[in-house]
Amino acid sequence: MKKLSPFLVSLTFFVLLFYFLPPEEIFNFLSLVSLQNLAIAFAFYGLSHLARTIRWKLLLKDLSFFQTFLVNSANVFLNNLLPARTGELSWFYYSKAMGVEFKRSLGVFLLGRLMDLLALFVLLSFFYALKEGRLNLYLVPFLLVFFSFLSYFPLAKLKSLQVGFFNFAISFFLSLCSSLLKFSSLVFLVSLEPSVMLFLSFLGGELSTILPIHSFGGFGTYELSFSIPQKLFGESLMGGIKLAFVFHVFLLLSSAIFGMFSLFVLYRKLQ
Repeated sequence: MKKLSPFLVSLTFFVLLFYFLPPEEIFNFLSLVSLQNLAIAFAFYGLSHLARTIRWKLLLKDLSFFQTFLVNSANVFLNNLLPARTGELSWFYYSKAMGVEFKRSLGVFLLGRLMDLLALFVLLSFFYALKEGRLNLYLVPFLLVFFSFLSYFPLAKLKSLQVGFFNFAISFFLSLCSSLLKFSSLVFLVSLEPSVMLFLSFLGGELSTILPIHSFGGFGTYELSFSIPQKLFGESLMGGIKLAFVFHVFLLLSSAIFGMFSLFVLYRKLQ
């Protein structure tokens, strides 16, 4: 029996989402988002995008800030849009077109993804400690230093990276800022109090974006991954899916604003 292709699986998630989430319910939920909250959420998303661009610039020294912004914006948009994580290829294509050798772009890419993953779990530890009322002043700095040292020294042996520890530490801090600002955009978009449950949902959605079954636009896979933590906390699964859908649409549209502009500029530059 042939294995199901990632594209077929992603299409199944896409169809099932809109089967279980009728359009009228979607529009009713979307109508609850005010223009003011939308503007504030987009401002936080923009700051998150800026922090990520600066992070990539520190790691990928070969490109100017504007070039890094273009490559990052195109990569985020295409990743969000294309199925099975095929959008990741844009990072290597545009980096190569800008004169960055493949080994270096690959090493920096893997390092950046590792930082993103570590940043999410450091922030999860922070929210959990805050909830339990056992937040010690040394907790967050200790985690930052621990994960930085744990990640840096094995990677420092890769000659293609050539990232000093200072730049590594600043880049990791920017990864934290980027994730926290992106989470803040969710909080303001839907007017909810930050909590462990909400961050776990956010974490689930973020982790779903690295799966090869990422659907068209991420529809279905993102909503399911986002809503499962809410179900575990006793919340309605359908309510979690609606909340995830609203935030997911916001992320797609926000990334499209930066991404479509960047794709146009890159197309003109590479002619």
